[in-house]
Amino acid sequence: MKIDQAIQDVQRAETELAKRLRLTGERHAVEHDLFHLGHTLARKCAEHLDRLATVAGKYGVQAESAPAAESPGLLETARHKASELLGRSELTGILLLRDLRELYLRAQEAEITWVILMQAAKACRDSELLDVATQCHSETEICGKWLRTRIKETSPQVLAVG
Repeated sequence: MKIDQAIQDVQRAETELAKRLRLTGERHAVEHDLFHLGHTLARKCAEHLDRLATVAGKYGVQAESAPAAESPGLLETARHKASELLGRSELTGILLLRDLRELYLRAQEAEITWVILMQAAKACRDSELLDVATQCHSETEICGKWLRTRIKETSPQVLAVG
């Protein structure tokens, strides 16, 4: 069985998604919904890793540590201040759209890794792993839907009006 590899893929995808959610939130702190929801969704990723850790051990996978806590470091504080100083401009709008697109792709990667893990759990008849994967998949899917909506809202403002 190669379930350990699928679990590790999920861990990597969720960790990277959390990191990117925080980074994008800090970079575009003037967009308050993006800042706050980005940090909230990053915490969700950490919760997913914690839930997965409860079943990962039986497949020989060490628990992946949750992404770093939200205590703002020097770099994050600088990004936040730079965002406030730049405000909303044509250039920051283009950067926002690019960052949202990149973030959406990360969310889709995390979502599909959960699908793969769900299918593996079904094949192995591991109901505990299936429960974890199903619940976390649904929450990750919501993240992708929110990002798609945010892109639909942002792109006309940046590209047509900007």
